[in-house]
Amino acid sequence: MKSSVDYKKFLLEFLFNGLIGTSLSFFLQYHDWSKALIFGLSFGFLIAVFYTFILPRFKKK
Repeated sequence: MKSSVDYKKFLLEFLFNGLIGTSLSFFLQYHDWSKALIFGLSFGFLIAVFYTFILPRFKKK
């Protein structure tokens, strides 16, 4: 029985969006790796939750 939640997709979305958020916020806004890393990880987590859990519920309808 397959779970409806794909954790591999969640992890990949988290890492990919976290990397993009961290690098862009470092070069464009903060110029401090600690602030950029905190922003990137939180951005990656929020986007991964949205793409993995929230968006598929709207697509099914």
